[in-house]
Amino acid sequence: MTKFNIVYLPLDERPCNYHFAQRIAMGTEMHLRKPSPEVLGDKKIPADYDKVRKYLLDNATTANAYIVSLDMLLYGGIVPSRLHQLDEDELTARLDVLDEIKRINPAVKIYAFQLIMRCPCYSSSDEEPDYYEYCGREIFLTGQVKHKLELGLVTQDEAQELLGQYAEKIGDNLIDFEQRRKVNRNMLVKAVKKLHHAIDFLVIPQDDSAPYGYTSMDRELIKKQLAENHLEEVAMYPGADEVGMTLLARAVCEYKKVSPRMHCVYCHEKSPYIIPLYEDRPLKDTLPFQIGTAGCRFADGKEDADIMLYLNYPSQQPVDESSLPSVGYGERDLVTFCNKMVEDIKNGKIVALADGAYCNGGDLELLKLLTERTDFFNLSAYAGWNTSSNTLGTVICQAVFVWLFGKNKWQDKFLAERLYEDVGYCGFARRYIVNNLLSQHGYNYFNAGGRRGKVANIVRQVLSNHIESNFPDVYSRYRLARCQMPWRRMFEVDLTVKEVEQ
Repeated sequence: MTKFNIVYLPLDERPCNYHFAQRIAMGTEMHLRKPSPEVLGDKKIPADYDKVRKYLLDNATTANAYIVSLDMLLYGGIVPSRLHQLDEDELTARLDVLDEIKRINPAVKIYAFQLIMRCPCYSSSDEEPDYYEYCGREIFLTGQVKHKLELGLVTQDEAQELLGQYAEKIGDNLIDFEQRRKVNRNMLVKAVKKLHHAIDFLVIPQDDSAPYGYTSMDRELIKKQLAENHLEEVAMYPGADEVGMTLLARAVCEYKKVSPRMHCVYCHEKSPYIIPLYEDRPLKDTLPFQIGTAGCRFADGKEDADIMLYLNYPSQQPVDESSLPSVGYGERDLVTFCNKMVEDIKNGKIVALADGAYCNGGDLELLKLLTERTDFFNLSAYAGWNTSSNTLGTVICQAVFVWLFGKNKWQDKFLAERLYEDVGYCGFARRYIVNNLLSQHGYNYFNAGGRRGKVANIVRQVLSNHIESNFPDVYSRYRLARCQMPWRRMFEVDLTVKEVEQ
């Protein structure tokens, strides 16, 4: 098998960025190389740029393609991109390493992505500057008011009154926040200037966006600067942690000179019109970017489809997995939705399930209905983690690989890990442990001890029991092999499964 060598620079060291793309590519001719863990940082500690640069240049002569997170290259990771004090001259010099790669290997293709910096709607310094702990909400609201004032949705007097109220709590911290946004925004424009030179394909995702606020304002400012400089407009859409996988799908499609056709099947006719949590537009407006950026296209009809993409979303009012379902969940006909999937599976279709019903966790009700009707591993792809776009990018990438290379043991293993993590951990175990077990051991949501400590052992036991109880067929084939807390908090887990010897 001829190997197609991809040099991969992830957004950060979390499993979704560091492991997922490589796991999807396992067992195929797409050989994905990634930096060793010591090259990367640790949450708020940025990666060592000199080591990142060396890694990229050392692999240049043998690479067929690069997938590069510019946030990792420039700032040392996604969280450091929100904390740094780097000036534009130093950042520009870092960006120029892409030109060095092209000088070494002019034939190599570079697929790159750089985020528009997020502005969370809540006060927490977990992934933001320290001052965000006590004035993050007010910074978010300040961005909303400024944006609405630009659009004429509030009057000058209304805006000044609100901004004055927020400023009392924010103080001088807004200067730091807005200056960093300006630097990051300017670097995005400089990245676009390298398009079709050092960069062959570029996408600008929006991390945790909202219809109004700093992130949306930055998007419009970037578009304006691109137009003023006669630069090509670049796809900008909600997303972050899935983009490495999206670009992996694009790289393999371009290498194979194919464009898989996808037919979308929604759980409810109104589902395309919902705005998923932490996103700024309806699902129907994001999906074309997710599919197109991955190198795919819409099928004219079901008969013409290479991949059947099933989309589990409510008809209205999406909620987080920890919240009570809204009326939009009861309006779905999950039985019919599952029966359609089973029928397509029986007809030999590539069936991919994007489980975006709940933000931050998979839909236990749906998966139990589905596994009562068919083997879970008859799916070609499944995901249901974090945001809608995170889920979509993961599912689309795996579906493309199954369509191109067929199912292998690594694909089934990744499916099992998605069930354990997305439905088991994110959808149940995390909330159960936080609400019932953590405090009695002296821990909390943001303090889960060490990576492999007591909390990790609790997670392993609760999660194993949950999967055994709800998905015995999956449990009989795959058990947890590793369970760690990579950022020593409860939000994410680092797990792998191993196949049970029969």
